[in-house]
Parts: sequence; structure tokens; C-alpha cells
Amino acid sequence: LKLINVMSSERKRLGLSQTDVARELEMSQSDISKIESGERRLDVHELKLFLQIFRINTNAKLQVEILKYFNISKEEL
Repeated sequence: LKLINVMSSERKRLGLSQTDVARELEMSQSDISKIESGERRLDVHELKLFLQIFRINTNAKLQVEILKYFNISKEEL
């Protein structure tokens, strides 16, 4: 749930609403809310799309959290 909390914080930091993210992912706002509350899980494809929306390529904080979540060091990449 820590990763989801970080992603929720990043969504807010980027000025995106749950509705904005839902629109990009072709989901409902309710789905985004359930994901952020831990009521619904993300599949791998959805995670990839979330990370693209949250600009993972330039988002160092999110990169660190993803590596921690998957227990991967930068050297292993």
C-alpha cells in the first residue's frame, strides 16, 4: 500500500484529479478511488500506464519507490 500512497501523492503533486487519471486510463473515477484506498488492486498493465501518466522517466522519487517495491537496486538494471 506504500507504493499506492506514493502514487496518490504524486498524482496530487502533478495537479491531477482522480477523474483526470481515470480518463487517461479509460477507467472510472470510482476505480481510481478504490485503487488509492487499497480496495482494488492494479494489474501490471495498469501499473505501467499509471507510471507513464506520473512521468516515471523524469520522476526520481517515484523511480526510487518502484525499485524499493520490487526489491531491485539501480545496479541491477
